[in-house]
Amino acid sequence: MISLSQKQIILGGLLGDSSINNKNVQFSQSIKQKEYLLWKAKQFNKDIKYINNTFNEKKYPRCYFYYYIKNEDIQFYSFICKNLYSKSRKKISLKYLNELDALSLAIWWMDDGSICLSKRNRYGKLATECFNYEEHILMKKYFKEKWNINVQIKSEKNKYYFLRFNVTELKKLISIIYKYVCEIPSMIYKIDLQYQYNGRIGNDFIDVYNYINEHK
Repeated sequence: MISLSQKQIILGGLLGDSSINNKNVQFSQSIKQKEYLLWKAKQFNKDIKYINNTFNEKKYPRCYFYYYIKNEDIQFYSFICKNLYSKSRKKISLKYLNELDALSLAIWWMDDGSICLSKRNRYGKLATECFNYEEHILMKKYFKEKWNINVQIKSEKNKYYFLRFNVTELKKLISIIYKYVCEIPSMIYKIDLQYQYNGRIGNDFIDVYNYINEHK
């Protein structure tokens, strides 16, 4: 039987880089995020595999593994199909969002979240471009009601929407998810407010812990 933590990893992952194909949940990352995928695979007692994707005559190796969800929990599988998918596209629902806990939120952020810098000000961006404006309203409501986090709905090229966290709200999010993110050293930059886009992941991880605790 599927465990609670496995369910949460799946719930968060399906909002990010994971997908369902023929009742299999596919977890996939670029080779640069191999450590992150290995962490996920360990939670499911799986081994990862490798594939080369060809695009613009360049090869981008990826790693992945599958988890056959239907055999493990048919009710959970049915819940996902009913509350996240509509005619084969992801269509988020408040019922689905309300099942997310701190672990699934951490997975969602590690998959699709990033810390950005604008005019020396930090902000967080959650890449939610696959959802429409009405679904962004639901996500905004979810973050406020469940986590007391106020997010903004922003658009790119007047076409795609994403969720924006100002630095105050980003600190709230980090305080919720950091203990999970810090289990994967190569992903610590996702919550390091000192990150400068130059490949540095922080001088010492303890600085991140202290910074979060001091600014809760």
